[in-house]
Amino acid sequence: MHVYRALPLLLSAPMLPFTTHAAASLLVDDAGITDAQQCQLESWVRHTDAGQEWTAVPACTLADTEWSLGLTRAPGEAARHWALGAKHVLVARAPRQWGLALSAGIGGNTYRPRADDWALNLPLTIAPGAQERVQLHLNLGWAKQGAVHGRTDGIGVEIGMTRRWSLLAETAQDAARERGSQLGLRRVLWPGASVDLLAGHLHRQRDSRWITLGFNLAAPP
Repeated sequence: MHVYRALPLLLSAPMLPFTTHAAASLLVDDAGITDAQQCQLESWVRHTDAGQEWTAVPACTLADTEWSLGLTRAPGEAARHWALGAKHVLVARAPRQWGLALSAGIGGNTYRPRADDWALNLPLTIAPGAQERVQLHLNLGWAKQGAVHGRTDGIGVEIGMTRRWSLLAETAQDAARERGSQLGLRRVLWPGASVDLLAGHLHRQRDSRWITLGFNLAAPP
C-alpha cells in the first residue's frame, strides 16, 4: 500500500504538518502515488512532551497526479495547520526496480490566509529483488518555512519481515537544518489498511521525543 507523507517539515514547530507523503506518519516520502481514480486517508496522533498532535490527510489521484489536503491540530495552539500538496510520478517503478516522483506543496494555518510556507521534493525509491521486501527511499528538496528556507533531505528504509509486519527506519532534515529520526513497525490489517507505531526524536534537542500511532486506509489494489 502506498503511504502518504505530505511536506517533510514535521521536525520543528512552527511547522507544516505534512511532507508534499510526509506523509503519513513518516518523515521520508516514497516515489509512489495512490492508484488512478482512487483515494486514501492517512491519519495519525503524535504524543510529545507538549501534548498530542492530531493529523488527517485525505488524498486522491486524478489526471495522473495525487492531490492531498491535510489538517493538523497542534497542542496548545488555537489555529489549525493546513497543507495542500500535489505529487506526480516521473519514472514508474514497474518494470524497473526504482522509481522517481516530484511533489510540491503549500501550507499555513487558519489564522493566516496566505500560504507562506512551501516545499518541493524529489523522492526516489529503490526496491531490489522481485518481491520488493526491502525498499530504500531517498529524498532531496527545497522548502520555505516562515523566515527560514533551505535544502531538505531524507533517507528511509522499509523491510518486510513477514506478510503483515514491516520494519520502518528513517532520518530527515528540514529547511532549518534540524534533523529527526524515527524507528517503528507497520502492521497490515487487511488489503489497503495498516497501522504504524513509531518512536522518534530530534537530534539536537534531548527533550524532543515523540511516539506516533498512525492509521492508513486506501482502496484495495
